[in-house]
Amino acid sequence: MIESKLKLELLQHCRHDWMNKLQMIKGNLELSNIERATQIIDEMVIESRQEALLTGLGTPSFSEWLLTYNWYRPGPLRLGYEFTERMKIPEAFDHLLLNWAKKTTAAVDKALNTPSDQELYFLFEQYEESFSIVVEYEGEPLQSSPEEIIQEPIEAQVEWIKQSSASFSIKLTFDYPVSGVKV
Repeated sequence: MIESKLKLELLQHCRHDWMNKLQMIKGNLELSNIERATQIIDEMVIESRQEALLTGLGTPSFSEWLLTYNWYRPGPLRLGYEFTERMKIPEAFDHLLLNWAKKTTAAVDKALNTPSDQELYFLFEQYEESFSIVVEYEGEPLQSSPEEIIQEPIEAQVEWIKQSSASFSIKLTFDYPVSGVKV
């Protein structure tokens, strides 16, 4: 029963988002703004492709959380994500990524000084024997330095690319298990 309610709620959110986008297209077409309507359609195609890459990642809990975070977000922090290519990572990383991402977003959200929307962005890349996630933030200054609020997972090689009170970029690289699946 609970699972059915959650699935229906998920479908309701999807339908609501699609209806909003279709109404924007229709409104622009009615105003003879063909260029903007085409741009919205192009954005929808890109977004759908990125969602397909996320759902095929191999980490169902993490992917679901990332896909639906903006629907349920507790504060001003919005999440974005991007894949440069189709990738698959072992499901063994699912809960590790989910727990780290939840802690990271909660910490950044808590450190924000503003009620206006700010975005935390996840960029995914796959390599022969590892994968990486670059997490980027650029926006309003945070109450604490990024190094103070971001917990570095011990399972990852961590590289701070840049950091200030108003932006940071951190790259997490995870090696595939020696006996793990090579993708």
